[in-house]
Amino acid sequence: MEFSVIIPTYNRKSKIHSAIESVLKQNITKTSIEILVIDDHSTDGTVDWLKQRYKTDFRVRVIMNERAKGPAGARNTGILAARGKLIAFLDSDDIYLPRHLASVNRLLIQHPEVSVVFGRACYEQNGVKVDYMGPNFNSKVALAPCLFEDAEVYVFGDAFFKHILEQGCYFNLSTVVMRTSAARILMNETLRIAEDFEFWARLARNSRFACLKHPQIRYQLHNQNISFDEAINHAPILLRAYDIMLTYKQLTLDEQEIINRKQAEVLFNWAYRCSLRGYLLDAAKLHWRSATLGLRQRNFLAMLKLPLIGFRNRLFPYESSR
Repeated sequence: MEFSVIIPTYNRKSKIHSAIESVLKQNITKTSIEILVIDDHSTDGTVDWLKQRYKTDFRVRVIMNERAKGPAGARNTGILAARGKLIAFLDSDDIYLPRHLASVNRLLIQHPEVSVVFGRACYEQNGVKVDYMGPNFNSKVALAPCLFEDAEVYVFGDAFFKHILEQGCYFNLSTVVMRTSAARILMNETLRIAEDFEFWARLARNSRFACLKHPQIRYQLHNQNISFDEAINHAPILLRAYDIMLTYKQLTLDEQEIINRKQAEVLFNWAYRCSLRGYLLDAAKLHWRSATLGLRQRNFLAMLKLPLIGFRNRLFPYESSR
């Protein structure tokens, strides 16, 4: 068996069928694939529906976590249960394009030194294609340290770890396929967001990455706007991901400085969002923390503006509360 496709799910009974079918319709032999659906304690009947729908298809295995473990925990359950030589990820509301796994298989045969493959995604909103991440993806992949390039692929060099630190996680998790031996370092289950970013960064220290140039999946956009509450909840976890990266062994001073700067940027953006909502004391504290990590001038200028923001908010309280 070559491919173990891991699909975590939670209350996605109405969507997961399309994801599974997109795997079963891949242009590879039937016996070379297994699908591991990892249910994270759904309450909408997902498990019963899956077991009934695919009860005669040996390729689909349904595993229910003993407790809700979040995205990283669900994927780790799949990684540990996988029987294939290669592990592919697919979120339960995404869809593989027809030749995705065949393209990955061809790349890995041609480049046995590669352990992790990612690619482009086609983004859609309400069934209409949108260029949501295309420019961002193009600009960042162009900065990656390239060892080899042809019409189909980029193969990246040893500096890809530093590239990931600088550019963040700009590729879609559902496009990723990796060798099982690499995947078994496992995701960090203490992270409920940025778990994939930290995973890629950790892998990039010792694994060769490559990128397929052509789109590999269809991704459905649900809500492009991150709310204020989501932003302030996400920022501490992203900072935690960077703290974990700082514990990696044998980091260079340059790599440490990049991580510190990225933490400073997260804190600055968090402070900015707080100031927009009138949480000026919180904003000041966050700007101070950001300044200690290196963004001194930007943060001190922002702190000087906080009294003016407070005065404006008193004059126009409705605007600051929106």
